[in-house]
Amino acid sequence: MKKTLLSLSVCLLAISASLLSTCQSSQPKDTFKAYPSLEETLHPFGKQDTQSFISPDRVHYPETWFHYIGGNVSHEGITADLEAIASAGISGVQLFHGQFGGQWPATTDDIQCLSENWDAAVRHTAEECKRLGLRFTMQNCPGWAMSGGPWIKPENAMRNLVYSRMDVNGKEITTVLPKPQPSNEEWRDYRDITVLAFPTPKGDTGKPLELKDVKGNGKYAWKDLMTGKKDRINFSPSTSDEPNWVEVKFTIPTTVRSIEIPSIQTLNHAMSFEPNIHLKAYALKADGSKHIIVNADFPQNSWQDNHPITFACPEVEDAVGCRLEFCNRYDMNMGLIKLWSAAHKNSWQSEAAWDLRSFERTADDVIQSQAAYLNAGQILDISQHMTADGQLTWNAPSNQAWTILRIGHVNEGRKNAPAPPAGTGWECDKLSTAGPEAHFAGYIGRLTDGALQGGMLNGMLLDSWECYTQTWTPKMENEFSERKGYELRAWLPAVFGYVIDNPETTSRFLRDWRSVVGDLFANKFYRRMAELGHEQGLTVVYETAAGDVFPADIMEYFKYADFPMCEFWHPYSTGYVGSLNFKPIKPTASAARLYGKTRVAAESFTSFDLHWNEHFEMLKDYADYHFIEGVTHNVFHTYTHNPQIGFLPPGTSMGSKIGTPFLRGQTWWPYMKEFTTYLARCSYMLERGRSVSDVLWYLGDEISHKPDQEYPFPAGYKYDYCNPDVLLNRLSVKDGYIVTPEGLSYRFLWIPENKRMLPETLEKLYSLIEQGATVVANAPQSIATLVGGEQSQTRFDQAVKAIWGTAKQGAITHLGKGRLLSGATLEEALHMLDIKPDVCGDVRWIHRQVKGADWYFVTPLKQASFNGKVKFKAQGAAELWNPVTGEITPLKVEREGEYATVQLDMPKAGSCFVVFNHDKKQMNPEAVTYKHTQSIEGKWLVEFPEGWGAAPRLEIETLVPWCNMPLSEEGKAFSGSVTYSTTFQMPDESKQLMLDLGKVSMIAEVTLNGKKLRTLWCTPYTLDITNDVKSGDNTLQVKVTSTWFNRLVYDAALPEADRKTWTISGPSAGSPLKEYGLLGPVTLKY
Repeated sequence: MKKTLLSLSVCLLAISASLLSTCQSSQPKDTFKAYPSLEETLHPFGKQDTQSFISPDRVHYPETWFHYIGGNVSHEGITADLEAIASAGISGVQLFHGQFGGQWPATTDDIQCLSENWDAAVRHTAEECKRLGLRFTMQNCPGWAMSGGPWIKPENAMRNLVYSRMDVNGKEITTVLPKPQPSNEEWRDYRDITVLAFPTPKGDTGKPLELKDVKGNGKYAWKDLMTGKKDRINFSPSTSDEPNWVEVKFTIPTTVRSIEIPSIQTLNHAMSFEPNIHLKAYALKADGSKHIIVNADFPQNSWQDNHPITFACPEVEDAVGCRLEFCNRYDMNMGLIKLWSAAHKNSWQSEAAWDLRSFERTADDVIQSQAAYLNAGQILDISQHMTADGQLTWNAPSNQAWTILRIGHVNEGRKNAPAPPAGTGWECDKLSTAGPEAHFAGYIGRLTDGALQGGMLNGMLLDSWECYTQTWTPKMENEFSERKGYELRAWLPAVFGYVIDNPETTSRFLRDWRSVVGDLFANKFYRRMAELGHEQGLTVVYETAAGDVFPADIMEYFKYADFPMCEFWHPYSTGYVGSLNFKPIKPTASAARLYGKTRVAAESFTSFDLHWNEHFEMLKDYADYHFIEGVTHNVFHTYTHNPQIGFLPPGTSMGSKIGTPFLRGQTWWPYMKEFTTYLARCSYMLERGRSVSDVLWYLGDEISHKPDQEYPFPAGYKYDYCNPDVLLNRLSVKDGYIVTPEGLSYRFLWIPENKRMLPETLEKLYSLIEQGATVVANAPQSIATLVGGEQSQTRFDQAVKAIWGTAKQGAITHLGKGRLLSGATLEEALHMLDIKPDVCGDVRWIHRQVKGADWYFVTPLKQASFNGKVKFKAQGAAELWNPVTGEITPLKVEREGEYATVQLDMPKAGSCFVVFNHDKKQMNPEAVTYKHTQSIEGKWLVEFPEGWGAAPRLEIETLVPWCNMPLSEEGKAFSGSVTYSTTFQMPDESKQLMLDLGKVSMIAEVTLNGKKLRTLWCTPYTLDITNDVKSGDNTLQVKVTSTWFNRLVYDAALPEADRKTWTISGPSAGSPLKEYGLLGPVTLKY
C-alpha cells in the first residue's frame, strides 16, 4: 500500500509541474504593467521598498469602471472624463455599456450600441486612454452580466434540462408523450435527449398529497397558502418556544417521504446567505402521537436560487397528518409547501446543480422502503420507440405501472443585462468551447479585429455572473462518459430528484454529475475565454461566479485568469450586499495565493444605497476592512460617463441608487489623488511578498456552497482555503510545512467537512503525511464517486486504513515523517501542535513576509477605535509605515521571547503597517508627548464661493456647521469648498508643535503663512507644523470641502428649472442637512 501511494505521489507531482505553466500565464505587453510579476513581489526587502511605499508605481493605483449609459455618449465628454480620471491618480478604466438609468438633460444624437458611431466612440476612448497613459479594459459584452449578445443563436445559448412525465399501466403502451416545458417558444429550440421508463416507485403519484384540513398559528391564511389559493404570506419572526406553525390532515392515511419548501431566497431575499430558519416537521398518527421527520436549519443559499429545497423524511406509516414548525429570526415570505408520499433525494436541487446552496445533511442517511426508490437495473432507454412528434409505441417487459420520462434540453432564455437593446441577446453556452468562441468573436474579437485593432485594447473583464445555472450542453453525454468512464443517460432521473438504488449511491452519482458540470464550466468556458483573450494580447480577469452563484469549484476556474477579482459593497449590513458572506472574498484571495497570482482585485465601493454623502474616510474604512480579507487592488464602482462639458453638477445617469459616484463633478474630485495614493500604498505593501497563514482549510471533495466567511476562527491565526485541484496538483512538503510552488507555507491541513472523499484525495493526503505534513481530519464515512466501481472502493478502503487505521481520537499519530490528528477541534489542534498565535490584540490584521522583513497591515475592529498594545510573532526592527501620509517612524518594542509588543493608537477608520525589518537595528525611540494645549481663539473669516446663496464673506467667533450659520436657507444648504482664515501667535518654548483641527467634515487643505502644507482627509485631522511656524503672527488658512448632499436636498424641493444641480438618483427633499465645515476645536499642542 505504501509503495502504491508513494508512486501515485510522484505522478501527481509531475502533473503539478506540467500544470504550473497553465496557471501562470505570461503577462501581456501593455502600455504599462497590468499587475506586478512574481519576481517583483518576491525579491528581498530593502531600501527600494521605502521609496516604493512613499511613491508607489502606477500599477498599484486603483482603476475604475467607466459606464456608458444608454445613448448618453459624446467624444468631448469622453475626453473630459478620461483627463479627470488620469489627473485623479486612477491608472485605468474598464468600459461597460449599460442601460440602467436615465437620459442626460439636453443630449442629442444618441449613440446606439454596436453601431458605427459606437465603434468610433469606443475607438476614441481607447485613443484617449493611450494618450493619457491609462490602461483600457472592456467588459466582455454589453451590460455587466455576463457573456452574451445578439450574435448568440439559440443552439449556442445556455441550455437546461427539461422533462415531462407520463404514468401508464400495462404491457402494450401506445400514447403521445407531452413535449417537456418550457419549450413552446421557437427560441427555446427544444431538442430531445432520451425517453426513459421504469416501474413506478411506491408512493409516487407524481403529485403532492391532498389535504382536507389546515390550521395554523395567528391570523395567517394558512389554508389558502397550503392549498395554492394564495401565492405568498409574510410571517413575522418567531422563536422555538412560539414558532410559526401549520398543521394539516390528509384525505387518507399515508406515508410522508419528502417535504418541499419554496426557494430559500424567496423567503427573505436579503438574508438568503444566512437564512436563520429552522424547520421541525412531525408526522401525526391517529392515536394522537407525533413523530419527528425533519429537524433542520435551512442551509446557506445564493441570491439567484430559484428552486425549492426538499427534505427527505424517515417513513412513518399511516400518518393522518403533518405539523410543520418554523423558527425564523427574520421575516419569512412563505409560499406553497408541498408534502409528498414519493421519495425524493434529500436536498437534490443543490446536489444536482440546479442551485447553489450548502448541502443539507440532516437527512443524508435517511433510508426509506427500497420499493420507493428506482432500481438502476430497471431504468430502460426506450428512445427508439418514440417518433419525433412524441408518439410512443412500446411493448413493456412486464404488465405493471410504468413511469415514462421524456427528457430534452432547451435554450434557458438568459440574456446579457442590463444592456442597450441593440446589444442584448442570449447568454452563450458556458459548458462548451463553441459558446465562448462564438461570443468572443461577436464582441471583443469584433473590436480587436476592427475598431480596436493594433493593440488598442489592453484587457478583458468577465464581470457579474447573473445568469443562474446551466445543466446541459449538446455534447454533455460524451463529456460525462469521457470524464467518468460510465454512461450518463440512465442516471438522469437522479438529476430530477429520484433516488436510484439508495440515497448513498445517488449522492455519489450527483457528485460525479456536479464535477463534470464544474469541469466544463472551468475548462470549456473560462479557460477558453482566457485563451482567446491572451491570443489578442489581453489581460484577462474574472469576477466571482463559481461557489458564488454557479455550483462549481469556488477556486479552480481562477487559475486561468491573470488575476482574480471579487467585490465588496457598502454600507455594512447583517445580510445581503453589505455582509461578508455576500461575495466570496476570502476564497478569491485563497485562489490567487494558491495558484500563484500576485493580485486580488475587487470591484470596490458598490452599493444599493447611493446618498451623495460618500467621502474618503468612509470609503477608506470599507477598503481597509476588505484589505484584511485579502483584497490587494481596487477597481472603483463606478465612474459614469458624462457626455457634457457645461453641465449642472454633480451629474450621473446611473440609476437605482447604485454605486459610489466617482465623477469629475464631485466636490472632492480635486483631492482624489490623496485617496488613490493611500490605496496605492496599501496595494504595494499587500502585493509585496507572500501572505502568511498557519492553517490550510480543505473545502472537501463534494463541491458545496462557499464556506461561511464569518466562521469563528481562533483569534490570532490566519488561514487559506484549499480546493481539490490545488491539493492534488500544487502541494508538496518542505521541512514539515505544506508548501506551494511559489513558496507559501502552512503548518497543517485542516479538513472539517469530509463525509465523502475520493480515493485520489486520500492517497495524496497519505503521501503528504509520509513526507512530513501534518493533517487534522477525521476519517471519511464513504467514497464520493461511482467512478472505478469496486477498484475505487478498494483504493478508498486501503487509504482510510493506512491513514486512520492506527489513529487514536484526540491524539497525535505519527505516520512516516508526518502527523495525523483526529477527534480534535481546531482550537484543540492548535494547542496540541503547539502553534502559537501570530498576533495578540483586539485588532484586525493581515501578515505578509519576504526575505528580510515581515509586515502586518493593522486596523481597529469594525467601526471601532484602538489604543493599546499588540503582540506580533516577528523579529527585526519595528517601524510604523503610515499609508495616509507615507511617513515611516520607528516604534518602541518590548521583547518577550519570539514576540514583539508595540503600542498602537488608531482612530475609527485608522490603519497602519507595522514593519519588522530583519536587517535594521531596533531604535526604541521615546514616544512624542504634548504637555500643553492652546486653543486658537478669535475671529475666523469664512469665504463662500458666489452663486450658491451664501454671503461671500462672513466673520464668526465660534466654529459651527454651515447649516447653523447666519445664512439664507439656500446658503445653509451649501455644498462644496469654503475657506477659513485666522491668525495665531506661536507659543513660547514650543520645540515641537502640532496643529489639531478637531472635527472636520470632510476634507481640510491646510495653508500656513501662504505655504500649502497638506490635505487632511481622515481622522486625525492633525499636522506637525514645527518647521512652518514663525515667531509672532501666523496666518492659518483651512479650505474645507463637503459632499453634495445638502445642496441636493435643497434642490430636490425646487422646481426642476430652478435647480443648480442635476443627477438621476439623489436624496429626498426635506432630508436633515449634514453638519459640514470646520467644527473644531482648533488647537495647538506642544
